[in-house]
Amino acid sequence: MKIQKPALLDLLALEEPARDVFRAANVFADPMNLYGGQVAAQALRAAGLTVEKDRIPHSMHCYFLRAGDPLKPVDYYVHRDRDGRSYSARTVSAMQEGREILIMSASFHVTEAGPNAQGSTLPTFPKPHEAQLKVLDARTCDIEFQEPTGVTEGDMIRQVWTKSAVDLGDDPLLHACVVTYISDMFTGLFTLVPRRNDVALSSLDHAIWFLRPVKADDWMFMQLQGESLNDGRGLYSGEMFDSSGSLVAKLMQESLFRPRAPKE
Repeated sequence: MKIQKPALLDLLALEEPARDVFRAANVFADPMNLYGGQVAAQALRAAGLTVEKDRIPHSMHCYFLRAGDPLKPVDYYVHRDRDGRSYSARTVSAMQEGREILIMSASFHVTEAGPNAQGSTLPTFPKPHEAQLKVLDARTCDIEFQEPTGVTEGDMIRQVWTKSAVDLGDDPLLHACVVTYISDMFTGLFTLVPRRNDVALSSLDHAIWFLRPVKADDWMFMQLQGESLNDGRGLYSGEMFDSSGSLVAKLMQESLFRPRAPKE
């Protein structure tokens, strides 16, 4: 029986069966394993629900330990590491049927005044046209995207306009969670080598720095760049800009880059 894909907001609306324990009960069929960006976004959401509302995420780092089952709920256990005068730190363990599938460290910060400068600039690509929008039929919910230029046939997308297709309201934590959700959609490793269909890509660890406030239901530009391939692992970096050109997030991911065993 096919389980209908939930709405993005339902996916990020966690139950709280006990203090500092959260459950993602919305499940749906996925032809692959449980999407890592979904688990990371839900873990960040769980952590953020245990801090004061004036503290928003400024960084997170997670390790993917095991493949998750998309048809089973995930429980998130939050440890309150520290609450200081301006920073809060949390550790989250994502569990599925007694097996840990992800651990995350996240830090939250109150807004402060200070210098505002950035080194990277938004590439000069045209804004998206509604008639050319795309969605990923599997894996993600309510995310729209558009490639800014044509790409060579067979290449993986590495420059993309993207946003939530639904209104996210004014909660900065929710917008940061959607940025996290989107950040694992593509890879930058095929900037280093030609696209290969026989390679198993699986996220090992993923880090995001949330640099400026962002509206994830407005257009954002994400560009990814491969940094290294060696020893069966690949490392790539990424930048995300809002439509005005502000650098809103920086990300890094290390993933498996391993040829698949031939099928019998």
